[in-house]
Amino acid sequence: MSRVFIRYALPSDAERLVSDGVVDGSTPGGDPWPARVQKGLSEQQAGRRLVLVAEDASGLLGTVQLVFSFPKGYSDREAANGIDVAMVEALRTRSDAPHGVATQLITDVQNLARKRGVKTLTFLLHMGDNRGIAQAKSWGFEEFRIMPEAGRMLAFFRKSIE
Repeated sequence: MSRVFIRYALPSDAERLVSDGVVDGSTPGGDPWPARVQKGLSEQQAGRRLVLVAEDASGLLGTVQLVFSFPKGYSDREAANGIDVAMVEALRTRSDAPHGVATQLITDVQNLARKRGVKTLTFLLHMGDNRGIAQAKSWGFEEFRIMPEAGRMLAFFRKSIE
């Protein structure tokens, strides 16, 4: 197994995330993934989020975004407030990624968040995502809010990283 590197995403990674099999289809909001990643990269340039990718010799293995503040028109200060609360978003790994890639992405996100003065991380999952919920809990996230949205239930989790 080759060594896994975590790095900041580049514009060229938007298409590679699809071609390397990290993401497929449309985002939960219905947008194509390359457009969603490009939007995240533009928000990264504006300082509102970070986009990371995991990579080894075989290609891209995973991605995660850390949202410090939402774009204009969106507001949820409990999820991300631009000061000391940030949201983990778009965590995805390739189906054949080595064990532990998602945990490595989460660990790096936590370390970067601490360096930016973040004290609490939040995470949003669909209530039916039992595997994702179990994984979030194994990383120390605890459920703090449930919210209905467009015919589905969403669960918010949070974790202190002080």
